[in-house]
Amino acid sequence: MLNTDHLSPDTEALAAELEQQEEYRVLRRVPKPFTSLPGMGPAPDGKCIAILDTETTGLDSENDVIIELAIQLVFVDDDGEVIGHAMPHSWLEDPERELDPRITMVTGLGAQHLQGHKIDDGFARGLLDRADLIVAHNASFDAGFIERRYSELAGKAWACSCSEIDWLKLGFEGRSQSALLAQVGWFSDAHRAAADVWALHWLLQHRQRGPGESKSRTYLARLIGASEQPTVMVQAECAPFSKKDLLRARGYRWNAHKKFWQIELPLERVEHEQAWGYRHSLPAMTTREITAHERHR
Repeated sequence: MLNTDHLSPDTEALAAELEQQEEYRVLRRVPKPFTSLPGMGPAPDGKCIAILDTETTGLDSENDVIIELAIQLVFVDDDGEVIGHAMPHSWLEDPERELDPRITMVTGLGAQHLQGHKIDDGFARGLLDRADLIVAHNASFDAGFIERRYSELAGKAWACSCSEIDWLKLGFEGRSQSALLAQVGWFSDAHRAAADVWALHWLLQHRQRGPGESKSRTYLARLIGASEQPTVMVQAECAPFSKKDLLRARGYRWNAHKKFWQIELPLERVEHEQAWGYRHSLPAMTTREITAHERHR
């Protein structure tokens, strides 16, 4: 159950009245971060989830660097239900290089905010090492920066709340974090790492019953369940250049490191995909199993 104690009863009465009008949609501000642990004691037993976000100097994890990092630990039971959570921890870091003005426009962070700041690597690494699963809304982006900085964390399990939840099937339009949050009735201050982490935590606590399901589940439980399912990477390793548009239209993505097209699919679709490749005169597809420990890399 989401804690809505921060909302004014008087204002809520007005909002409830406004919500009865078809011409209006009411959005509520996500509350300020708070800790909720059983008895306000130590962290409970259960699976530990680290929700993470980074702000960086650019999009290239090989050459750009992190300028803000936020991590929040969440504890769940065997059904993926939250049994406790901490507040996000966040740090700024001076990149010691000129900052692209577009990064400042997006994040609000300028050189004057970052000068002299440093991420507490020992603390941050310890939080991530404790986690059984790291969650981000664009995991392939964040994982690249995190594993470059903390190479000893390579192989940790990651899950992507953007791509691993079937938002369309659940009735959502779009997959951006702000759009998803608005569709469940909330808004937050975006594009700062700690605010984005807390907003993602808040979003993932919402629940619904999907098509054909007998009971509702939180989006976090759905994400954990999806991350635990092995998938298969179908690889068009020897596909000729002339097939690139066909593969792109099919949903394949170019693997820049290994120089071939690939698509990640559930096991039950692999045989069908290989047959599709044969019908379109592609060389035999190769496959490899993917788990949360390889996914999003």
